[in-house]
Amino acid sequence: MAGKRPFIVIVPGASQNPAHYGYLSHLLFQAGFPVFTALLPSVGAANPVTVQDDADYVRNKMIIPVLDHEERDVVLFMHSYSSAPGSAAASGLGRKEREAQGKKTAVIGQVCLAALLAKGSDGQDIVGTFGGNYPPHIRPDPPANLLRCDERVGPLYHDAPRELADVVAISGMAQGMTSFTSPVPRASWDSDDYKGRVAFIRTTLDPAIPLQIQQMMIDGTGVEWIVKDIESGHSPQISQTEKLVEILVDLSKTFEAL
Repeated sequence: MAGKRPFIVIVPGASQNPAHYGYLSHLLFQAGFPVFTALLPSVGAANPVTVQDDADYVRNKMIIPVLDHEERDVVLFMHSYSSAPGSAAASGLGRKEREAQGKKTAVIGQVCLAALLAKGSDGQDIVGTFGGNYPPHIRPDPPANLLRCDERVGPLYHDAPRELADVVAISGMAQGMTSFTSPVPRASWDSDDYKGRVAFIRTTLDPAIPLQIQQMMIDGTGVEWIVKDIESGHSPQISQTEKLVEILVDLSKTFEAL
């Protein structure tokens, strides 16, 4: 029943805003799952907002309020860049650790969509972790401290209907550059408390983070992931929403049953 379902907390990807996950949220509501999402501090930020700043925001403003004030479990859904701050934000919030503190709620699962799997805590930033180069569709603008994407449809929304892709692309925002050039905090997806509770959704037609790169990152973690595939580009929340909802509902029910 909806009254017992965990919240699905959606952490938007870089340059994305909650409106980009609006239809996804609507369908999750219809499936009986409460949803919460918010704009990351680094989106549109010319000031030096770090990955750690984003992680602190996700933890203190998105996850903890659901766990402690609403007293509900959380399934954390992270897209692309947001896996870096999102997984760090979930550190220490798994079931065993929360129960040891006398808490009844916890983050019961982490779901990464076409995500960046940086372990973190080694002083590396996102750019350095992935070879020292920005993806071809990202143009750094150091004087403005922004990362810009001059043509968004091709790398991010190519498989969505053109009219929809165009308006979604327009509604995207430049990403604060510091979020890609500051040290990545330690991820929690490889911690004992999330063993069997981490999933990766591979986007098989993704020009932004190609499938082979996604698989290399999965293999490089040494973690046993629940792997799901969706035949889409980088943003299935726009182009394959119904299918993505099916996957998220199935994963959430799997985590509930553990």
